[in-house]
Amino acid sequence: MDRVARIQAFVETIWDWYSANKRTLPWRDLKNVDPAERAYKVMVSEIMLQQTQVSRVKIVFKDFLERFPSIQVLAQASNREVLMAWRGMGYNGRALRLRDAARVIIERYGMSNEKLAISNCRKIANCSSLIANFPSSMESLQNIPGIGHYTAAAIRNFAFNIPTPCLDTNIRRILHRTFVGPENSDGTWKKDDTYLLKLAGEILTVATKMRNAEPFDKAQDRCGIRNIPCDTANWHAALMDFGSLIQTKRNPNWDACPLTDKKLMKTTPALWKKIPHSAFRIPNSLKEPGRLVGTKYIPNRIFRGKVIEELRDTAEGMKLDMIGKRVCIDWSPKAHKDWLEGITQKLVQERMVQVQRGRYRLFEG
Repeated sequence: MDRVARIQAFVETIWDWYSANKRTLPWRDLKNVDPAERAYKVMVSEIMLQQTQVSRVKIVFKDFLERFPSIQVLAQASNREVLMAWRGMGYNGRALRLRDAARVIIERYGMSNEKLAISNCRKIANCSSLIANFPSSMESLQNIPGIGHYTAAAIRNFAFNIPTPCLDTNIRRILHRTFVGPENSDGTWKKDDTYLLKLAGEILTVATKMRNAEPFDKAQDRCGIRNIPCDTANWHAALMDFGSLIQTKRNPNWDACPLTDKKLMKTTPALWKKIPHSAFRIPNSLKEPGRLVGTKYIPNRIFRGKVIEELRDTAEGMKLDMIGKRVCIDWSPKAHKDWLEGITQKLVQERMVQVQRGRYRLFEG
């Protein structure tokens, strides 16, 4: 099968599968929402979904938006307020980067003659309508600290319906397995993201039938038994759902995979079985900083998260020894004091934590 035919068959198969298996998620199908408000919600969801399971994000996303219903409210939140609302998510630095991105957007694109205090903003039903403009070009979005290529493209696709090829872990995996296959003996590949992004663009053009971006409420080409619009938002959601439910990282559901059934995938079940298990292991030389607890290696990021979690529940703060006892089952001041001080000092530098008179607490600023 040549490349053009494979792309066409791939697109038709994914659309058909998605029409019957589309997931309902709170950050999708925001069609009747003001575009700036929709962009804010998409930005929140995309940053939350980085390295965090969908099931967990669904819960925190709702609570987070209740606490920060608009980008203006988030922009004026303190570090402590944002970290408190981020409970259960991990990778707490994302919370501050999200808040900082909101501040930059307000500063660059908000109404310069209207500076809202947080108390006044909360009295307004739709604060997002007060934004003069939410950035929509790739250049302007990527110029916001904390927003990379993928997040910028996701905002364009899901908030503004502007077709923009992008790669997340699910999309990258599906394209590799379908169009590239295992190029190396250990099951890995040689093709890089430059190649895949170009391929994703070709596929996106076919998937959206070369339509220009249109408002969500206009008539569009539709597909499948649920009459789903064939727009860029649904296309990227389809790929993500397929990667999450069928072509998963470690245990692909080959029996339920329509791409396999139609012999469209270059990575076949037979080839998959030949890939050595070691291909999924992280070499010791690439392990992130951490330490052994008994016989198990625990990365420092796990301890960082535990420190933040303990400090969320105390207004008066904690001394280092108490933190150590709470976050380390093998705590020994002699063996671990310097190591834990290094972790807490890094959190202080990142303005997640502050220390006064030997007591650590969440940063108030």
